[in-house]
Amino acid sequence: MMKTSRFPIVLFLVAALAFANSATGQVNSNKTDSHFSRSEWISQRMHRVRFSSGLLPVTNFSEPPGRIPEIYPSTIQAADAQDPVRISHDLLAADTQAQPGTQAEPYVHANPSNSQNLLAGWQENRFRNGGARTLGFAVSSDGGATWVDGLVPKLTNVDGGLWQKASDPWVAFGPNNRAYFSSLLFNETTPDNAIGVSVSTDGGQNWGLPVHVFRSSFDFNDKEAVVVDTSPASPFFGTVYVAWDINVGGSVNTTSQTLVVARSTDGGNSYNAPVIVREGSANVGVIPRVGPDGTLYLAWIGGGESRPKLFFSKSSDGGLTWGKKRKLGKLRPAGVRNLRTGAGLPSFDVDPRTGDLYIAFAEQGTAGQDQATLITSRDGGATWSDHMQVSDGPADAASFTVSVAVNEASELAISYYSLRNDPQRSFLVDEYLRISRDGGRTFEPSIRLTPTSFDIRFAAQAGNSFFLGDYAGLTAAGRGFHSVWIGTPLRSTVTGNLQPDTFASSPVAQ
Repeated sequence: MMKTSRFPIVLFLVAALAFANSATGQVNSNKTDSHFSRSEWISQRMHRVRFSSGLLPVTNFSEPPGRIPEIYPSTIQAADAQDPVRISHDLLAADTQAQPGTQAEPYVHANPSNSQNLLAGWQENRFRNGGARTLGFAVSSDGGATWVDGLVPKLTNVDGGLWQKASDPWVAFGPNNRAYFSSLLFNETTPDNAIGVSVSTDGGQNWGLPVHVFRSSFDFNDKEAVVVDTSPASPFFGTVYVAWDINVGGSVNTTSQTLVVARSTDGGNSYNAPVIVREGSANVGVIPRVGPDGTLYLAWIGGGESRPKLFFSKSSDGGLTWGKKRKLGKLRPAGVRNLRTGAGLPSFDVDPRTGDLYIAFAEQGTAGQDQATLITSRDGGATWSDHMQVSDGPADAASFTVSVAVNEASELAISYYSLRNDPQRSFLVDEYLRISRDGGRTFEPSIRLTPTSFDIRFAAQAGNSFFLGDYAGLTAAGRGFHSVWIGTPLRSTVTGNLQPDTFASSPVAQ
């Protein structure tokens, strides 16, 4: 992941495609190269990458999170919802390089055929210079009342896998209780990297070996997401789609980024060669979604002009060909001082009943602070609504890391972190959620999901920024919603300090 000061927007390490490598990954070099450093490889390209992984230049904090005096008081307001459930535990012993006891960047999905079956994933033991020691998961079979957590097997060296680091956890359910966990897999000391997808046939309780969707020792794959067509009316029912961007290797002066999609029609056992959706200087943060008729949609951020823009495209033939890549307007995130928040990155969902499209993101509000923002299309992406601010806190309090989900009753939810309960608008964070009963036209008052505010200075670090994740989890389950986020109210069994853990809400508006 890279950083530049040119644009105030959070994105990921860019990537571009080399089709000299096959989709099944005919690369067999995993030997350490003393002349290669992934961190150095990234830093050499900072001056050419158009997007920033740190949003705005941030001020260095004076103390690491584990040493901050615990004198910054939590707010005393009670939560509007039931107490959240901690769904993760310290799954690894401390080592000398990663940040022990840290978790970051959660995602969650509900089984469309069984709303009681939930699956979440996150980064486990974050490295300050990018990625994590491995990825964790938690599964619930009782609608989020209880969870069982563990490590996704055979991803990285810590649990018998091939790779030194993992990142970008993303989960999705398919038909027949089949679950998919996608990962970015890479080495720090060799150029090898891959997009991997692990499969569970029992709703997320047990996992097979990761299948390499695409692997390279020249280019760098980044920010993948997986989705499955679960609509029985679709001609592509059961197809698995993985979308990501790829940054070109070679010259440090290259800015080419290519957005691609690969698919599997055999339940994730194998994947076709990736199809190019858009080439250009920057394409990143892609999210794939499937409509009730089987149309495959993508939303992402693209660059190459004076300011990055939100892009959209769709495929009516199962991802084989793509229509016009539409620009949905310029992005105007402000970022949050000292934090890496994923500002500008879109969250995207499709109404499973009507096919209406919803894209949410953080955008600068009237007081100059980021606020949760929504745009809507009711005609398959042909036209889009004006930008609508959804977060309802004080204008001078940032709301960030926005997620959107639509349930089977066409009700819409948007979640986001907020600094609204911090008098200083600096480090005390809460998770909020707002619900619309009329397709995003109006919203009920926000619901506070965190019982008390937590101090983000005990979160993981990404460079010189405090980091909860470039995205957070929100899923519809039946007529309810489950939000999954990172909080820091509890102590680590590894270090004894306050630490970032993964939490899930009880069903909201069931």
